Amino acid sequence: MLVKWNPYTELERTMNGIFDRPFGLRPIWDDKNAEALAWQPAVNVYEDKDHLAIEAQLPGIDLNDIELSVKEQTLHLRGERKAETEKSKDGYHIREAHYGAFSRSFSLPNTVNSDEVKATYDKGVLTITIPKQEKAKPRTIPIEAK
Repeated sequence: MLVKWNPYTELERTMNGIFDRPFGLRPIWDDKNAEALAWQPAVNVYEDKDHLAIEAQLPGIDLNDIELSVKEQTLHLRGERKAETEKSKDGYHIREAHYGAFSRSFSLPNTVNSDEVKATYDKGVLTITIPKQEKAKPRTIPIEAK
């Protein structure tokens, strides 16, 4: 089946995406966005000379509702933000808070020691620290003069 291409339709979708994206709006008729609507916590990944670190933004989530595991050089973060049922009778006009289960996975490089992962949870931020192996840490090589 051939469909006549309309450049204005493509332009309209692009422009709507540009303006809707900063506000978190997505057209409900677009099936490609169905997977993107699933809630995923924001993360920051950074490293220093001794560690690789992942900070996951998990405000309002109880520590008992978070699971962290490592299997075959992959770090798995799972959890659930439970909806506040006592406020459901209020007349919401806009409700942007996301609730439900989430799952994130991170491939760990071979340069870290995945057996020594440590995690702390403070004020809704989960900080996961993974030490680097000694051979992966930068070192200074002395230069001898002759």
